[in-house]
Amino acid sequence: MKNSLIVTAVLSAASLFTQAQEIKHTAQPDSIIKIIPFGEGREEGYLYTIGGRLQTREDVEIRLMAYAPSAMEFKKTKTNITWFYVSAGGFAASSAVSIIDFANNSKHAVETTGFVNGEPTFTYQKRNSTGAYVFSTIATGFLISGIINLTQAVWHTKKALRAYNERFE
Repeated sequence: MKNSLIVTAVLSAASLFTQAQEIKHTAQPDSIIKIIPFGEGREEGYLYTIGGRLQTREDVEIRLMAYAPSAMEFKKTKTNITWFYVSAGGFAASSAVSIIDFANNSKHAVETTGFVNGEPTFTYQKRNSTGAYVFSTIATGFLISGIINLTQAVWHTKKALRAYNERFE
C-alpha cells in the first residue's frame, strides 16, 4: 500500500515537471510581416518590414516557406507566376503570327485579266484571313489566361501572408 502511494506521488511529480517544461508560444507582434507601398507609376514598389526593420523580398520568402500553411500558398503563387510567363509568351507569339497574317492578307487586290465563261474580263484575287482570325483567337485566349494567372498569384500571395501573420495575432 505504501509503495503504491509512493509510485503515485512520483508519477504525479513527474507529470508536473513535464508540464513545467512545456514551451508556450506567445504572440510576437514584432514577427508580423507588413507591406508598405511606395512610389507612383513606374517607380512603384513595396517594402517589407518585420518588427519595424526593413527586409528583402528573399528574407520574406524564406519566412513564408518556413511555415507550412503559408508555404503551400506561396508555392501556388510561384506556379501561377510560371504559367503567367508561359501565357505571356504564347500571347506574344500568337499575336505576332496574327499580325503577320493580317498584313499579308490585307494587301490591295490587284486586278488581273482572265477569261470567265470564255469572255475576257478583269478578276480580283481573293484573300483568306482565316489563319489570322484563328491566331487572334489564340492570342485572346493566352491574354485571358495570363490575366487569370496573375490575379490568382496575387490572391495566393495575400493568402500566404495572412496565414503567416495569423499565428501572431
